[in-house]
This record gives sequence, C-alpha cells and structure tokens, in this order.
Amino acid sequence: MNLFPVSEGDRIHQLDVIRGFALLGIVLVNMPTFLHPMLFLPADALPIQHTRADEWLRLLFNMFIQTKFYTIFSFLFGAGFYLFMHRAEQKGLPIKRLFARRLWVLLGFGMLHLIFLWYGDILHTYAIAGCILLWFYYKSQKTVHAWAWSLLIFYQGLMTLLLLLPSDPASQQMEGKAGLVVMALQAYNEGAWPQWMGFRLAYEIPYVISNEFFAVIPILPLFLLGFSLARQGLFHRTADFLPAIRRVWWTSLFLSLPLVAMIPLLQESVLVLPSSADTGVLVFVGLSGLTLCGFYITSLMLLCADEAWRKTLMPLAFVGRMALSNYVLQTFVFTGMVRLFHIYGKISMLTGAIICLILFVLQIIGSRWWLARYTYGPLEWVWRCLTYGSRIPLRKKQVLK
Repeated sequence: MNLFPVSEGDRIHQLDVIRGFALLGIVLVNMPTFLHPMLFLPADALPIQHTRADEWLRLLFNMFIQTKFYTIFSFLFGAGFYLFMHRAEQKGLPIKRLFARRLWVLLGFGMLHLIFLWYGDILHTYAIAGCILLWFYYKSQKTVHAWAWSLLIFYQGLMTLLLLLPSDPASQQMEGKAGLVVMALQAYNEGAWPQWMGFRLAYEIPYVISNEFFAVIPILPLFLLGFSLARQGLFHRTADFLPAIRRVWWTSLFLSLPLVAMIPLLQESVLVLPSSADTGVLVFVGLSGLTLCGFYITSLMLLCADEAWRKTLMPLAFVGRMALSNYVLQTFVFTGMVRLFHIYGKISMLTGAIICLILFVLQIIGSRWWLARYTYGPLEWVWRCLTYGSRIPLRKKQVLK
C-alpha cells in the first residue's frame, strides 16, 4: 500500500487554513466549559460570579463564535471523508475497511478524551456520525443533497418551534442542579484524582451519552454538505467556483445580519417572544451558526484565492495540519491549569479568552516547529499508523532550518 503522505504540491492548503481558523474558535467556545461547571449552570452560559465585562463577552461569543465553529469543523470532516476515500480508491485500497478502521481509532481517541479529560469531547460524536457517511459514498449528488437539506431543515425547524414554548424546560431542569455545581467545584478544585473521576463518571459522562442522538443529528447534514462539495471539486478547482463562492458569501452575509442582530435584542429584553429570552437566544445562536459558518468559510476561500492573503493566512495552516493534536492539546492545557492551580469556577471569561489567544499563538509557533521536522502531528501519526496497520515514518528525511 502507498502510505506516503500527501505531497506539499498536492495538499489543499486552504483546508488547512480553515481548520486552523476553526481551532481558534473551538478553543474560545470550549474555554468556559474547561473553567466552569457549565453543564449544571443556567442557560445564560455565564460563570457563577461574573462581571459586566463577562456579560458583554458572552454576548459577543453568542453573536460571532458560539455554534459557528463546530459547524465549520463538521463541514471539513465531511470534505476530509471524501478526500480520504477518493485517494484510497485511486490507490486501489480497500476503502470501506480502511475508513471503518479510521473511525474506530477516532472513536478510541474520543472516548479516552471524554472519560479521562473533558466531557465536551466531539471526536467520539464525529466517529459515530462518520459511520453513516459510508452509506453515502456511492450515492448520487441528488440523494446526498436531499438528505443533507432534509436533515438540516428538520432539525432547525424543531429548534425554531421552541420559540413558541412559553416556559423554558432547560431552566426548570437547572433548578435541581445547584447541588451538582457545588460538587463539581469541590471535585475539580479540592478532590484527588479518584474523586474527580468519580464525579465525572457519575454525573458528566452519563449526561453526554444520554444526549448523543441530539449531538449527531445536527452534525450529519454538515458532513454531507462537506462531502458533496468536495466531490464536486470545490477545493481542487476553487478558481472555477469563485462566482458561486461570492454568491454564497453575499447570501450568508445577508442572512446572518438579522439572525445575529436578534441575539442582543433578545438577550437584553428589547424584544420579547413567547419563549424565554434564554431559549430565544439559543435558537438564534444556532441559526446564525449555520449562516456565519458559510460566511466564514467563503471569506477564507476568497482570501486564499489571493496570493498575498494566502501567505498572510499560512500560520493558520500549520495549526490546521495538526488539528487533532492541537484540539487535544487545548484540553490538556486547560485541564492541567485547573488541576494544578485549583482555579475551577474562579476565572473570568475575559481572563479565559486572553489565555486562549496566548495558547493559540503558541500553538502556531509550536506547530510550525514540529512540521519543519516531522511529517504529521503526533496524534495524526498514531491515527494513520493504526488506520493502515503499519508503522509509517514520522521524521522528515531532511530537517528544514
């Protein structure tokens, strides 16, 4: 089997740039859940003790970051699925067996991440949803589009119906979770490792597993859209699609403006709907996540079409090429800080955001250094070796100075 890495000339650098950009958004979105027991806090997603600056930052997150980046990652996973399968097929490899093994390894990474580090893991969800993608590989574009748009409209339609509910089911559930907040703070700040793991196994992980179905449903249509557009050649022949990309850019911008504007109007109670303000914000955060996902992706693709901008954005590509390693590293850093300095529930969102930006700059520097010496990121290398069942050379033959 030809297990050699994709050559620099064959790499789709704009995908790496988009992945790197998405990782910046991912760490910002995940930061509050790293530092606070958000799973058991009210739906406003604010720390127990917060300042007005935290409230403004939460508003900005809801408008421009929350749900906007897991959608990008999901879209890219679908595109990556097609590229992996297509390249394997061109080499005459057993594509279904390879991809199934690839998903099993990803599931293993995800479960280790979920159980031993952090309840917000997305890798195991991607592995589960990825199994369904195998069924679509030989389906027509019409079939793929029909399923993608049907699932997307169905899920978002159900979410929009929440705007008609006069009460907030989530807030009613949170009333009985005040004790869990205290237990979480004690376990994360003062508990030894067995107490920490005991709390997570008893309360956090069962909650995640019980909601797995609702995590897969919104991800699958984004997988399908990424898969479909990659199969059409969007990333290999981007120049041919530039007029269409510009139309999507304008359309997504036009749709995003009113959806994003609704978030502060509801959050500050300028507008009142039949539902609670928190439910209204939740719905419009989700809807704007889809439109801004399209806006962010097309913006980066248009920028990458320009040589000067492509060079400017290349630092993001270093992080994007090691997306799996950098994603898990972000968890290690924040979990380590919490355990080492006993700061769970004590850090403001503003301080957390500053830490995220510093960490991401360090990840750019570290990823560039690593990729100058090694072909893959460390977890990407393990993933590839286990997928192909063979040890693949990691170190580059000639180290770049």
